[in-house]
Amino acid sequence: MKIAIFGASGKTGILLVYQALNQGHIVTAFARQPTKVTIQHKNLHVIQGDIMEPEKVRLAVEGQDAVLCTLGVAKNKPDTTLSEGTRKIIKAMESAHVRRFICMSSAGILGNDSGFFFGKIFMPLFLNHVFEDKKRQAAIIKESSLDWVILRPTGLTDAPKTNTYKVNPGNPTSNTIPRADVADFMLKLVTDKRYDRTMPALSSH
Repeated sequence: MKIAIFGASGKTGILLVYQALNQGHIVTAFARQPTKVTIQHKNLHVIQGDIMEPEKVRLAVEGQDAVLCTLGVAKNKPDTTLSEGTRKIIKAMESAHVRRFICMSSAGILGNDSGFFFGKIFMPLFLNHVFEDKKRQAAIIKESSLDWVILRPTGLTDAPKTNTYKVNPGNPTSNTIPRADVADFMLKLVTDKRYDRTMPALSSH
């Protein structure tokens, strides 16, 4: 299948690119710094662009079977990169009649789904602005006409893929999950429609 990946040079995005190519998909990787997409493959096309450039976003989206998003921000400051960037992706998808949108968000965006320490102490102190924009991002996706899934993984680690992760409609059942498992689930959702228009939590066990 033809898949566009936004946030392709990030830690989860690059694993997503690798796994997608490994599974035989044709991948368009969208990255602000394409040199960070260090994979070379005949089925990989890298587009250099900023998420705020509608024309570049349109180029990445046209003709795809699905669009996967692992966009993130590095600093906790008032910002609308996630929400406004996602709005541009959705607009491009709707114009190009591409229906399937899989977006990685985070446990905690529902307000009560990330455990006491993270949800009540760490997030309000250190990630409040990031999560405000993640909430705006989710609202924009839910208002769209797309076939969307918003993932809520717990704390992301660089541990190897396990294939034994848990998917829950409510709260996650552990504090961490390998990024490789998140990438694995996102690729399953390209064809698995049972979670459409839901926000499943992802955790290791």
